[in-house]
Amino acid sequence: MSQVEGGANADRQWVRIDETIPKWGLVSRPLTTLRERELVVDPAGDDEGSGTADDPLATIQEAFNRLPVFVQHDTTIRVRPGTYTDEDPAIHTGPLVQKAQSTLRLLGDPDDPERVAVGSGINSTYAGKQSHYSIEGVAFDGLSQFAGPVDLRDCVLHGNGDAAISGKNGRVFAKRCRIGSPDDRYAIWSTLMESYGLVNCHLTASEAAIRANGPGTHRLSGSCSVDAPTAFDADSGSMILDGEDLYVGGRRYTPD
Repeated sequence: MSQVEGGANADRQWVRIDETIPKWGLVSRPLTTLRERELVVDPAGDDEGSGTADDPLATIQEAFNRLPVFVQHDTTIRVRPGTYTDEDPAIHTGPLVQKAQSTLRLLGDPDDPERVAVGSGINSTYAGKQSHYSIEGVAFDGLSQFAGPVDLRDCVLHGNGDAAISGKNGRVFAKRCRIGSPDDRYAIWSTLMESYGLVNCHLTASEAAIRANGPGTHRLSGSCSVDAPTAFDADSGSMILDGEDLYVGGRRYTPD
């Protein structure tokens, strides 16, 4: 913690948190939200702007940089259609903690996510309820979900050559998403207690749709489709539920 802003006459003191974000350097973030908020991002915007509809930001990263550590009010980052090329090497959400009654949405175009083309991945660290933190209608290179949940809806994750989704100790629920490409080894590469729930998703990969290193649980609804030589490549500690079938360590489990 670096400083406390505001004097005796201030409406409320703000404790700010300093953290270093790759490429963007030192970022000073407030501790908590004070009210509901919407930030608007547009490729033609300016990161020095206010983030309103009339004065949008230029990058999603800047929108996350302006979020506090504790999100206690409904918050939306509204991403307008366009091509976002200045988010490399990846968008970092920063550590976020969300109160159960609030929502945090990164909202693009759910009807046509390819219209919101983000030329990088997103690294997400989050604590809260899965359904209260959502990414909707955005096309990313990929998602690295560490230490927390995220709800993906109507998204496209193209992959980075290794995988489209990866992470450690995270929980991902995806619905109506296209995950991976023929250029990726895996659509999902899971390590260290990852948990996935997939509904109406399509997974594409050159080796295996899901690669699981270490214990974790992956649930696929019967409506998911896979375009890969192998559906599951998993260590002995992993479990995958695909409809009525249970796979342990990548092999279909048959009771004795």
